[in-house]
This record gives sequence, C-alpha cells and structure tokens, in this order.
Amino acid sequence: MNFINSLFGYPLGFVMWAIYKLVQNYGVAIVLFTLVTKILIFPLSVKQQKSTARMSLFQPKMAELQKKYGKNKEKLQEEQMKLYAEEGVNPMGSCLPLLIQFPILFGIVDVIYKPMTHIMHFSADVISQAAEVAKKVFEASGKLPANFAGYQQQLYVMQAYSKDPSAFESIKGFAEQAGNFDMKIFGGAIDLGAVPTLTWPMLLIPILAGISQLALTLYGQWYQKKTNPSAAQTMGAMNAMLYIMPVFSVWMAFALPAGAGFYWIMQSVFSFAQSIVLNKIYTPEKMQEIVKKEQEKKKRKGPSYMQKVLEQQKAMLEQQQQANRPQRQVKIDEDGEIKLSKSAQKDMTSKIIAEARRRYAEKYGDDIDESDTE
Repeated sequence: MNFINSLFGYPLGFVMWAIYKLVQNYGVAIVLFTLVTKILIFPLSVKQQKSTARMSLFQPKMAELQKKYGKNKEKLQEEQMKLYAEEGVNPMGSCLPLLIQFPILFGIVDVIYKPMTHIMHFSADVISQAAEVAKKVFEASGKLPANFAGYQQQLYVMQAYSKDPSAFESIKGFAEQAGNFDMKIFGGAIDLGAVPTLTWPMLLIPILAGISQLALTLYGQWYQKKTNPSAAQTMGAMNAMLYIMPVFSVWMAFALPAGAGFYWIMQSVFSFAQSIVLNKIYTPEKMQEIVKKEQEKKKRKGPSYMQKVLEQQKAMLEQQQQANRPQRQVKIDEDGEIKLSKSAQKDMTSKIIAEARRRYAEKYGDDIDESDTE
C-alpha cells in the first residue's frame, strides 16, 4: 500500500507544492487542490453523467426483458447483451470516474502524511535526522507514540517541532521551512496533521465528512426518483448500499489525518455542486436527443469496440447453448453394430422412405406427397 500511495503521491505532491507556494496556507491549498483534481477529471465526470442518464433511459427496456425472459436466464442474458450492443451502452461506463478518485485519495493521503517530502522537499537524510531528534523530544516527555516509526512519522516530527523548536536547531535549514509551515486551520483550532478524536473541535472533521457525503447520496437518490421512478423502485438494494459511503467517510476521517478528512469534505462539496450543474445540462430530454444522434453516428461508423465485445460474448453464449443441447444417443451393441435411439431410427426411416419415393418419382414421373413421409 505504501508503494501505491507513493506512486500517486509524488505527482500530486508537486501539484500541492505549487498551490501551497502560491497561497502559503495549507488549508486553502487543500481546497484548491481538490478543485484542481475535479477539473482534471471533469471530462470523465461528464462521461459518467451521460452514461448514468443513458442508463436511466435504458432501464425500462431492461425491465421489459426481465419481465419477458425472467424464467430463462440464458435467454435473458443473450437479449441483454443484444440490447447493450444495439443501444451502444457500456454497463460499466459510470464506474470509471469513481475508480479514478481512489488513486487520487491514495495520493492525497501520501501528501498529507509526508509534508516534509512533498511540500518542504527535504532530503531523505534531513528527514532521518529530524526523526531522530523528534524521537528524543517525545522520549523526554514520556509520550513516544507506539507507531512513531510507521507511516505517520513525518507528522510526528512536525508535532515534536511545534513542542520544542530549539531541539532541531542542529539540522541545517530545517527550522527555516518547518517554522513557516502551518498545518492548522480555523485559527489554529484544528491541526490537519493530527488524527481526529472524539474531542471538540477535531470531532468536527468526521461529522462534516459524513454529512457532506450523506447530502451527496440523498441528492443522487432524489434525482433518480424524479427522473426515473420505475428504475428507482427496482434499485432498492443498490440504494441501501449507497448509505455505506457516509459511514465509510466518517470511519475514514477518524482513521486518517484530519487533512485527508478535510479533503474528502471538499471532494463531496464540489461533487454536489458539479452534480447539480450536470443534471441541469444533461436532462432526460436532452439525453434523448444526444443518444439518438450518437446512435445515428455509430451506425455510419460501424460497430464500436464495446459492441464488438458484446457481439463476441453473444456468439460465445450461443455456442455454449448449442453445446448444452441434448444430442441423440448413438450406441454400439455387443456385435459391433450401431444401435440408434427410437427417435433416431424414426428419422432415419423417414429419410430412407423419402429418398426412395423421390427416386421412384424421377423414374416414373409421379408426384410425391410429402405428408406420407412424416
């Protein structure tokens, strides 16, 4: 996990560093950083909005298929794939922006856990020296954290510096940067480098994280019911799952430094505002026009990659169904003679009689009554 955090943390760290240099305020830097990341993935968010709106228009057709083929799972799957291909709908299209947000979260966590690396740009040697000094400061006070050598070490170093700045004077250039780096917001009431506890006002971060995520969830459900009531009724389980996100937000805000929770709050706030704007632009009526134009354009261009994949899946399903169909049994008796089943014998006899009558008709010019061969 440390490798993944660092992988995304370094590029995002430079973005955070540039923003911090501009505003010289850590809290404001996180707000602007969140806004920048939302702008970067805005095209994907638009794509997600289109996909979600398209699925809401697509849902009634899916409901008809489930009603018609609900008892035949293989046929239902086949017809669903056919419908996806015809409509040009990617069932996973709305998941991509959500998946991209998690690497960004890993990166921001790394940036917040390692301000000495990403924002102050101290070398590994300076960070190591500062950690040794910070350890002595905590040992002198009898409050050395149990996980001091873990992932949060740089945050503990910053806390030790705030307690005893004079202890770090031997480290060249450390005090100049660390002394000017303030991780507190709201007039110093909340330290974004500390992990929230049940004490006030640090408790405010988890509370706001849960409320902001809950507001985003409720708005999404309200809009779904407003634009597609029939689909909303069939998504009860999924709607229940959505309430997990606010709970997850609160848990995350208690488990990570307050800076990560503050970022998550701003992420929910900007997402809420973005959803309102996009829902105003991409209304169901507007989406009907867009879908119609895209379908006409795709017909001229030929099948898309997704349609080709769905067609391949459909062909594989048909082959599987063909393979699962019962075949006539052919057995070999003790004398090595082929023994056909009764249905096979009947078919064979009918074919022999039909062939004999055809040849008789060709020789003598008589007409054949096909019903006699049945």
